Amino acid sequence: MANTKRNTKQRKSNTKAQIIGQVFIFILAGLIFVLIIGYGYRAVQFFLERQEQVVLLDFQSELEIAIEGVKGDFTTVRKLELRLPRKYQGVCFFDYTKPVCDPYESTVNPKLELPGQEIGVKWAEDACKVKSSNVFIVPRQQNIELPDIEVDENEGYVCIPNVGGMTLRLEGTGRKTKISPWR
Repeated sequence: MANTKRNTKQRKSNTKAQIIGQVFIFILAGLIFVLIIGYGYRAVQFFLERQEQVVLLDFQSELEIAIEGVKGDFTTVRKLELRLPRKYQGVCFFDYTKPVCDPYESTVNPKLELPGQEIGVKWAEDACKVKSSNVFIVPRQQNIELPDIEVDENEGYVCIPNVGGMTLRLEGTGRKTKISPWR
């Protein structure tokens, strides 16, 4: 009988140890699960940021290649369709040779006109005046320097909204490329 009591006590002790061990395993499994989810979330965010950078670089290279391809061919006209993510409202092009980029003559208040909204791009005019850039993505994300462009508009700038993409009209002048919206 004494032997039976000891065996029963030993079994209860083993059962308690198993329960504590299981709780520890569940806590460890939960911790590993949380770490995996956290790492996965950070990895997805990283890839989404990189994807946006790739889209912007692709936009810039397509624009540069198209401008270089047209500028030397006098009177050549090319339709260029560009895409940007939806968070960007449009692109503004400034002509260095027009008064809008002259620090002493400018009286223009450049703006990007969207359906039902106007966005002021005075910061782009200021950057153009110091001749640091002349192509701007709105909201300000990336500035591009393309010295071989002309803008046909009287104001010396043209802003093209990003509504399901943008369509540009590129016209070669022999030395530069004239940019305007495709109509």
